[in-house]
Amino acid sequence: MCYTQLCVPCCAAAGVPDAEAIIKNRVFAFGDGLVHRGSSWFKSEERKKTFVEFKDFFAMMKNRISDGADVPYFFRDLMAMITDVTEDEWGTPKDPSTKLTKENTLRTYAKRGFSQKFALSIVYRLSPEMFVESLNERPKAAVALLADDYKSYDPTTTAANVAQKLADCFIDIIRRAAGLVPQDEFERQRLMQQAFDLKQRYGEYLRDETDNVCAFPGCGRLLSVAENGKISPVYEVGFIDKQREPKIDNLLAFCPFCHGAYLFDHNKKLCKELVYIKKILVAHKQSMRLLDGMPLEKEIIGVISKIKNLKEKDLLDPSLDPKDIRDKLIPDDNLVLYKTVKGYVDTYYVTLKEIITNADKRGEIDYDEVQDQMKAIYKRLKKANKSNAEIFNEISEKVHKVSLQEDLYCQIVVAFFIAKCEVFDAITQ
Repeated sequence: MCYTQLCVPCCAAAGVPDAEAIIKNRVFAFGDGLVHRGSSWFKSEERKKTFVEFKDFFAMMKNRISDGADVPYFFRDLMAMITDVTEDEWGTPKDPSTKLTKENTLRTYAKRGFSQKFALSIVYRLSPEMFVESLNERPKAAVALLADDYKSYDPTTTAANVAQKLADCFIDIIRRAAGLVPQDEFERQRLMQQAFDLKQRYGEYLRDETDNVCAFPGCGRLLSVAENGKISPVYEVGFIDKQREPKIDNLLAFCPFCHGAYLFDHNKKLCKELVYIKKILVAHKQSMRLLDGMPLEKEIIGVISKIKNLKEKDLLDPSLDPKDIRDKLIPDDNLVLYKTVKGYVDTYYVTLKEIITNADKRGEIDYDEVQDQMKAIYKRLKKANKSNAEIFNEISEKVHKVSLQEDLYCQIVVAFFIAKCEVFDAITQ
């Protein structure tokens, strides 16, 4: 089955429950297996698979799809098929396939398997979807031959499912080389049970905390899939720091793919990154609770619509009412925030002031009410000791939720009220 999501077609081909059955029968994905409490799946009756050595995998793939390329060239091609590095980035320092400049090293990897260091450098940058897509674009005859070859490892292999099976196999090889696999079946079952219990207890809260996106840095996969008009959650709950207790502040929602790798990873640097991500998520949810129920004129939608329709010729000369935001924001405290707000104010302040003033005169918006609301929202966030960057982002999101307009235009509105002194207090010298 898929490592990245519970893909209904793949699950059906493998003879395992589909997404609907997974939810109904309390089944969840774990690495390359499914777990169902009290069922034969949970009692270690899952299908056994023969482990494939990389040298055999490489030889099988090269024999069928290399088009006569030499070993180093095909090794790089094979790595590019399974990584998330785009074609435009091939050849850059980021591309795992070009980190290895010595061809003899590549030949050694093809014969003996790659090193743990190399495996660890790519294990979190794998894209089985890309591998499947690439393989399915190959000549049908070559795919059929690959299916015949792989049947010696998995008799259920067909031309229709061989791409997914080989993707799973390749990921398993890389994870084993990286050392990110359970020590034995007992540990695997224990971790399965633990993951199931954590998901049952904290899952939906944690999935909401991440806004339905995998919390692992650089991933971004959705934690749900759509199939036949139905939305099915597809995620796992994992520890941040494995030395700490399984409490809500030490847990995150991950996609099954990232969860399966990080479960056995004790990299302290990754742990610190996840601690930081958790801190940001918690702060954001706290801000949302603070602002929940606070009013904001929905008529702001009309103002934003006018901003979206502005042309360069419509912008008024900023010198007509120059604003210096240095009395609100200190550049050295957060240069990015300062430059962002200053850019919006310099470009749009005078024009937006005229738009809002005219809308107020026509009765389309209550300007004084909006100013009071913005000040109240700012004060509440300030009282909660939020940073200026957090305040700017949270108020922008509040405007977004009320207006359902793009974040970019909502930030312009917030920058306007910063210049108007409703957001951020003047800095005392």
